[in-house]
Amino acid sequence: MNMVSKIAKSPVAPSVGALLAEARRARGYSLGDVAETTGLTVAEVTALENDADFDASRIRRAASALRILEKIGNAPR
Repeated sequence: MNMVSKIAKSPVAPSVGALLAEARRARGYSLGDVAETTGLTVAEVTALENDADFDASRIRRAASALRILEKIGNAPR
């Protein structure tokens, strides 16, 4: 396991992907709902939630659509 994986899976703070997934589920949105709203594909949203994609633009689009942009304000730009 590399250092990035250890940080992303830290029990101290939830990962960006975990925050996105939690917000999506809390709002009752499907992966397709988020994909349609953001212009991303379901595969891209899934990759973000699984911390397999760290593209800052896609993270911000999803976070903005889920109204949690302030929670991930320190995400890479």
